[in-house]
Amino acid sequence: MTTLLPNILVQFEDDEDGRRRVWSPDVPGFLLSHRDHDAVLADIAPALETILGERLGATVRVLPLQQRESNTQREYVVELMP
Repeated sequence: MTTLLPNILVQFEDDEDGRRRVWSPDVPGFLLSHRDHDAVLADIAPALETILGERLGATVRVLPLQQRESNTQREYVVELMP
């Protein structure tokens, strides 16, 4: 059985040079940046899984919450795996 942890809010911002910056107020130290917006989106869940897994000393799975698309933020569900 998996345990759900509080959802994580991830925020997006485009720099003046066209890079997409991604960070979360819920996960200090989490920051991604890339010119390819699809690539940075694909990196969010694996990066969060690594950071949270190390901090919690456990295996976690991070999935995007099914919601209306937003250019400025997205929520992710965090599952603590057995």
